[in-house]
Amino acid sequence: MKWTDLWMKLFGTASFLGIDMGFWAALTGVLLIVLLMNAVFWGMKPKEKMK
Repeated sequence: MKWTDLWMKLFGTASFLGIDMGFWAALTGVLLIVLLMNAVFWGMKPKEKMK
């Protein structure tokens, strides 16, 4: 199974704004990872200092 053929049957195009859908899928994956990492790190409480 080729993903491009499946995409073409569903949406009729394999590019958006002149850029291949593989690029947009990778960009979306990176964006999701960055958002997840931000949510995790912003949710952490600071470590208490030892006296």
